Amino acid sequence: MKGKLRKASAFTLSFALLASVFSGCSSNTAQPTSSTQKSDDASISTVPLPIVSKPITLRMFVAMDAKVAATMKNYNEIAVFKELEKRTGIHIDFIHPASMDAAAVKEQFNLMIASGDIPDLIYYNWIGDYNGGPNKAIKDGVIMPLNELVDKYSPNLKKFMNSDPRANKQMRTDDGTIYVYPEAQSPDQFAKVNPNPNPAFQTFGWQIRQDWLEKLSLKSPETIEDWYEVLKAFKTKNPSGSGKNDEIPLAPKGAGDLQNWVRAWGINYGFYHDSGTVKFGPYTPEYKEALTTLAKWYKEGLIDPDFALTDGKQFDAKVMGNRAGSWTGSTSGTFGRFVQLMKAKDPTVKLLGTVPPYVKGTKSYNFNVDEIKIASGGGVAISAKSKYAKEAAMWLDYGYSPEGSLLNTFGIEGQSYKMVNGSPQLLPEITNNPKGLSIDEALSQYSRGSGGLAFVMTPEIWHQRMALPEQQQIIGLWKAGSYDRTMPPGVTPTVEESTKIASILSTVNTYRDEQFLKFVMGQTPLSEFDNYMKSLKGMGIEDAIKIQQAAYDRYIARK
Repeated sequence: MKGKLRKASAFTLSFALLASVFSGCSSNTAQPTSSTQKSDDASISTVPLPIVSKPITLRMFVAMDAKVAATMKNYNEIAVFKELEKRTGIHIDFIHPASMDAAAVKEQFNLMIASGDIPDLIYYNWIGDYNGGPNKAIKDGVIMPLNELVDKYSPNLKKFMNSDPRANKQMRTDDGTIYVYPEAQSPDQFAKVNPNPNPAFQTFGWQIRQDWLEKLSLKSPETIEDWYEVLKAFKTKNPSGSGKNDEIPLAPKGAGDLQNWVRAWGINYGFYHDSGTVKFGPYTPEYKEALTTLAKWYKEGLIDPDFALTDGKQFDAKVMGNRAGSWTGSTSGTFGRFVQLMKAKDPTVKLLGTVPPYVKGTKSYNFNVDEIKIASGGGVAISAKSKYAKEAAMWLDYGYSPEGSLLNTFGIEGQSYKMVNGSPQLLPEITNNPKGLSIDEALSQYSRGSGGLAFVMTPEIWHQRMALPEQQQIIGLWKAGSYDRTMPPGVTPTVEESTKIASILSTVNTYRDEQFLKFVMGQTPLSEFDNYMKSLKGMGIEDAIKIQQAAYDRYIARK
């Protein structure tokens, strides 16, 4: 989840249409079969199956995953949810925003809240995207605090939280409130099936055409200085062999991908901490150095001139068209997919990763969470208006049981996996899909094991999803960066702080993103950087940093 700028969607849905969509869904929801708020309900030690004596329907708002969208139109088509309905008696009516674009999802979320027709379950980033944060969402009557529900009706999640103090800490706000059922995975559990420490949490990084490096007798770049020499060679020496000199040395998919490069200067595109001192990357002297380098690269034609307008399809065309030399992306959805597709097209193609770049004389940094993964504030919350809070809590909790974890992670035995010596193993239909789907795309037809929603991942999935030798290699390369400056997940401002910081950052981030493009493209000279810094200060960025510092300090003090 990571400082990326996404283009605003051209799609706009009218309030009336959206309201009608949600109200239309409610007509299919069964009437409550039991009270969900009785204080005299006994706590449960296991989730009973089926959960309800008569079938009920719960509605869930969740943005569509691109890996699912490759073959399906709705999560109801995924085999795991059909099986969950058989086991629990609960049908989930999924409500997907019409666009997967982050801005469009947020727009439709806000329209949904304004309509007052709020579904039972909502998958959302409550820290990053809800104005005021999770406690404000509770105060607004959008979602409910989950402490009592978890204590009484979620024995499996309780067990997971008690098994690792990091999980217990990250899943709460400063006052101890639990607000979501998270997607969870524990490094300790993954370590049991993988000798490498914390293998699951560096799933994003720098990717390069290794065959081009070899053709030009170049070493894999590490420092920014190395990268400059490599990108120049990619541009001038025609490593693709096309004879057209049409290579794109660095091919970002949108401005967000290029913004990741500021990490090479030891800063993040958003907040980070330096030995406990919170900083905002685009409000530092190092940011000017980063912009100066990127502007130089852009001027020399080393960066795709159309990077800011490049969408997913255009990005794929440039990589698959043998024109792109390097880019950033995920281990599976980007790297693994390209390895499989490009090798099928040309067996001589070699892709590999690089260590996170750094300036010579400094060190490499990562800014991705390297702990328990709880989606950094994201997860499934229960609506304050739901008539089925108790049932929803039990349905969600099943995903943290051994059986529910296996189902959510691997899918259906005999269809997507088989048991071998007591360990689940993906079938060839998933790992070598006859239709040419990537492992994650094929797996997404059966489960949520490629990521998303509320459950704890079965640890054996990791290396099976990353089964390609190239994927195994890049994990080690990407993890070479230090995590010393990464902000921990779950840092939560108070309601008052969240409202203030959201107001500040709505202006700051817009200005930051606009100026990033202008500086890099040469529309604004770097001689104007001091004025840029003064503008950020006038917008209140220093107040925002103080708020984030206070929230960080409270998080560190949590027990």
